[in-house]
Amino acid sequence: MTAASWACTALLCWHLNFTGALPREVHIDQVRAHAAGQRPVRVLIFNNVSRITLRPQVAVAIEDARAREHLATALAGAQITLSQATAGIAVQGPGMRLTASEIRILPLTDDGGIVISSHGGWGRRGLYQGALHVASTAGGLRVVEHLNLEAYIAGVLAAEMPSYFPLEAMKAQAIAARTYTLQHLGDHADDGADLCARVHCQAYAGMPPPDSRAVQAARQTAGKVLSYHGLLIDALYHSACGGATAPAWEVRQGKLLPYLCGVEDTPLSSELDQPYCARDHDVAWTTRLSWQQAERLISSNLGVVLGRPELSPGTLESLRTVNARNTERVAWLHISTNKGAYRVRGDAVRWLFGAGHPGPKGLRSTAFALELEENTRHMPRALVFQGAGHGHGIGLCQWGARGRALAGQTAREILAAYYPGATVTDLRR
Repeated sequence: MTAASWACTALLCWHLNFTGALPREVHIDQVRAHAAGQRPVRVLIFNNVSRITLRPQVAVAIEDARAREHLATALAGAQITLSQATAGIAVQGPGMRLTASEIRILPLTDDGGIVISSHGGWGRRGLYQGALHVASTAGGLRVVEHLNLEAYIAGVLAAEMPSYFPLEAMKAQAIAARTYTLQHLGDHADDGADLCARVHCQAYAGMPPPDSRAVQAARQTAGKVLSYHGLLIDALYHSACGGATAPAWEVRQGKLLPYLCGVEDTPLSSELDQPYCARDHDVAWTTRLSWQQAERLISSNLGVVLGRPELSPGTLESLRTVNARNTERVAWLHISTNKGAYRVRGDAVRWLFGAGHPGPKGLRSTAFALELEENTRHMPRALVFQGAGHGHGIGLCQWGARGRALAGQTAREILAAYYPGATVTDLRR
């Protein structure tokens, strides 16, 4: 190979990596310690809160995390309040009043957890069984839970899937969620965590009941992940595909992943000829925005989704969609204003008509048809989005997994359908 060829190859690899087309390479041997319980998963569960209230179910030790000194012990049932103070964090409880720059709260037995509620910021009240690391930041208190991988996966299952879903669907989700966790360790390193507890990473709401199906599914799949040629796959998943999953490269900045190539999700032989995710579940949706609403959202969010927060797009003139090849998903949204033309790609189209970033607001999916309503003067009056599915559409379809499980498919068969070419690997062997 000539020097010029080497340079072109290097440039191409750099471009693919920079644009996200190449996933982070995590060999299965790199994460065996987590699967064996030798290393915890660190989950950002509360952030920028002004005050948190703890009520432990078991006795807990309270430590100065930086000095590594024991400060106090609180009994089960005690109410403990943490708030920001000049010296860091103020801790108050029965017979207890102390301060430290960083606090660690450790349950002294593993047969219970700590109920946490907060004021301000974000976080979800729940029962948390891991060690809690509380730090004071410019925005408020930050709480990171350190816990065992399998306990975390059970909590993810309880938050991500309804408790009545079939066990085989839960087991498929457990293997996908465990893989995603280990492949994305360190995504929130700037927060002193691996992942957050929101849908930005994976939904997580703490410890589910010990007899729940979520715990059962996590236990029965313990240590199992999805791999491709010895590397963990990027096991993305979503709520409902609406009939076909999306190729990753059409949604997420060109990710070239062979096991996320997009698959049809309708049974080959079915009297109803409907997607697996449509069984007992309405995947169709309609969103109507007045022209003024759409213009306000585009004005607020276009700069955010394009990475140009200073952008002032001007007055909306027209919109046009371009579908991905051979699919009903929108690949591009072309926007024309009195100041110029802009293109929004893939999943960013959803957030453009929401809060400008991933979250509960926005369009349910990019699988939609866009219709323009006009008034009697043939002026634009409203935008009508008629779509199907919920989520980015990549990888495992959660409601589809339910439909497949009800049709008799096993967890391995479900995973093989949504991640073709990937292999279920046991990290404990």
